[in-house]
Amino acid sequence: MSEKPFPIDAFLKSPFPDGLISISPWDFGSFEPLTYIYFNIAFVIIAYPLYRIIGGFFNWEMDVKTPSNHFGDMMALVRYGFIVFVLGGYAKTFNWITILSFYIALFGFALLAELPFAKQSLVTWRNWSIKMWILIIVAVCAVLVMTGFHIYLAILLMNVNKFREKNDVYIAWYLGCLVIIPILMTFAFIAEQEQNTRFLTKFFLKVISIFKRNSQKQLPPTNENGSETQQQQTDTEAQAATTGTTSGAEPQPYNKKARVHLHHWQIFYSLAFFTRFNHPVSQVAGGITLGIYTQGIGAYGPDSYLEEY
Repeated sequence: MSEKPFPIDAFLKSPFPDGLISISPWDFGSFEPLTYIYFNIAFVIIAYPLYRIIGGFFNWEMDVKTPSNHFGDMMALVRYGFIVFVLGGYAKTFNWITILSFYIALFGFALLAELPFAKQSLVTWRNWSIKMWILIIVAVCAVLVMTGFHIYLAILLMNVNKFREKNDVYIAWYLGCLVIIPILMTFAFIAEQEQNTRFLTKFFLKVISIFKRNSQKQLPPTNENGSETQQQQTDTEAQAATTGTTSGAEPQPYNKKARVHLHHWQIFYSLAFFTRFNHPVSQVAGGITLGIYTQGIGAYGPDSYLEEY
């Protein structure tokens, strides 16, 4: 019972300068160059081509990609991987447990996705079968259980952190980071509505028209050479160039509409930021979330949360 769940002296010995290293368990950002190299070798350089080769051999569902697509998707894994490595604390939690659970999740999720009833997306939820609903409910319950356990780990970490002031704030910051996800989803919803309805542009034009009406009441009389008329014409042309409208007209619709399409790689990539504890269960959870996120990009690419049609 005396064993500490988060030993503060169990860090890797790095050959790099100390200025490049930050692996305190209480830091929300951590980095260690050598571990980051291993991270990319295991989760990008080996994982991506291995998944494509095995998936192609067994004829799994995957998008056809050109060499430039493959390069772009691997670079996307590197970009997203750097962010989650630094902010997800993988400099201090990355080990063989994470790697093993990563590859089990990578190929296990691919096999699960090949089941006939599982060949669905979140946008087609109205057409899901009973088996698909059971699968989703089980997955959600598993995520909730792991969420509760990670909150427990955050509380344990605060108990270990006796030498810092305000150590009871950690749990607030940890859970507070969850707010980032709905904030981003809100901005995406605003972008979707603007593209589909132009509601922001309409509001902007309405405000501008109010100011223009007020200013026109105080306009001086037009001089003989018509400079006032010329100025109004210039203002109208500037408005059309800025908003895609003409004076007194509704804003022109965009050529394409947008809709929200939440992909599984985005869900598990978001969860990967919270598996940041030096505990075997958290390391397994980190490998699972990274594996499923990598499967999504490896099979289909980093599709956007907002898609046009």
